[in-house]
Amino acid sequence: MNLNPYIYSQNLMQKAEMETFKKENSFLVMQKAAKTCFNFIIDIDSNQRILVVCGPGNNGGDGILIAKYLYDKQKNVELYAPLGMATTDDSSKALALLNSSFPIKQSVNLEDYDIIIDSVFGVGLSRPITKELQILFQDLNDSRARVISIDMPSGVQTDTGQVDSVAIKADTTLTFHRLKPGHLLLPGKEYAGTIKLLDIQLENLDNQTKIFLNTPPPIKKINNADHKYSRGTSYIIAGTQLIGASKLAALAASQSSLRSGAGLSKLLIAKTNQEVFKPHLLEEMMMLYDNQKKLFEIIQKTNITSLIFGCGIDINQDNLELLRFLLNQPINLVLDASAFSLIEQDKPACFDALYKREATTILTPHKGEFEKVFENTNDKINDCINAAKQTNSIILYKGSDTVIGTPSCKAYLNHSSSPHLATAGSGDVLAGLIGGLLAQEYKGVEATKLACYIHSQCGIRLGRGLIASDLIKEISKVLINLDSNN
Repeated sequence: MNLNPYIYSQNLMQKAEMETFKKENSFLVMQKAAKTCFNFIIDIDSNQRILVVCGPGNNGGDGILIAKYLYDKQKNVELYAPLGMATTDDSSKALALLNSSFPIKQSVNLEDYDIIIDSVFGVGLSRPITKELQILFQDLNDSRARVISIDMPSGVQTDTGQVDSVAIKADTTLTFHRLKPGHLLLPGKEYAGTIKLLDIQLENLDNQTKIFLNTPPPIKKINNADHKYSRGTSYIIAGTQLIGASKLAALAASQSSLRSGAGLSKLLIAKTNQEVFKPHLLEEMMMLYDNQKKLFEIIQKTNITSLIFGCGIDINQDNLELLRFLLNQPINLVLDASAFSLIEQDKPACFDALYKREATTILTPHKGEFEKVFENTNDKINDCINAAKQTNSIILYKGSDTVIGTPSCKAYLNHSSSPHLATAGSGDVLAGLIGGLLAQEYKGVEATKLACYIHSQCGIRLGRGLIASDLIKEISKVLINLDSNN
């Protein structure tokens, strides 16, 4: 999707409309909106039967006008208004333009229609979905018809993407001016289908939004004079119980860090575990320590640009002490996986240390890990931003609707995603990418946005059946593509 990167909340969208209405008649704007939708729909074969299901408000007014324009072109179109029709001034004006012979249905059999246009609520949903509407929406979803929603699938909350009971599942959503959060957040994104962004010349309030699409920042050019030490070194602390997933997690983070373009990736490994890694790593990629005290000394004496902690780490007192130590070091941290279980054990002290840190901290929880330490209200953007403010950290709240929140209250939504990324080791690859980019001196937000984008593109390119090692191999291909587009 080639979409405008600015995302408007319901309130900001309403503000943009009101600012526009100061300069242009509101009904003329409604006509313009309806005409742009009509222009998208007009190529539909005239023999197809079309039903416009409209609500009583201005979204319903859009639907009435769309129906009129289709009718004027001899399309086979009918109207159905389950909640009544035209309770606003502009929707009443739209209704008055209908030909007296226009077919307005009192009841419908949805199986009679090839295309159904949903203009019940749009972004203005402000009432509970009645039992009657629940039945209608479900029947509509079960029908064979192609569904086109106007602005927002009815039943989806504009700002959160939440669905209280049932919502209309669109094949296509025609939305105006800017994307809304509900188009991109689960479960709303599963109801929106293909999104078409239509320009109706509303007032530009882009400087007032703090919600954006996650578009990748420019990648750094590699100079001929670069060498492995000039391109940064990322560090990963390997767990001490290195069996199965624990070992793989550390390796995945290390390898993806290198693939990101970092010159070196070093694993901090207990000497007792070095034999586990020797078949997989060059000797120069291992830093060995005898005990935790020695590990602390290495970290303090080494010039570390970025360090990843949590991948394959056990939940025990030693690692809790290690986390407390790391939080007080002037190094850029990526905290993943087990780090959240450790924070949970001493949340007040960890939150205090996080908040006081001056170096960059990036937390990468999935939903279960997020809920261990932060409040979850099903408002993913606000929850993410609040977590970022609480901890003075960048929060990458993972999922098929990943949100990146910053302490400055900005949020970035990752619209390009793949469900196939929900596989063991995928999160470790993402953490390694972030650490590798930090090592190359990307700023915290830039590193997080770029890593998230690369990771998602790898998942999309690979598709069904991918495993973490596939993702690592795909990173360079995505980077080459990004480089060629710069």
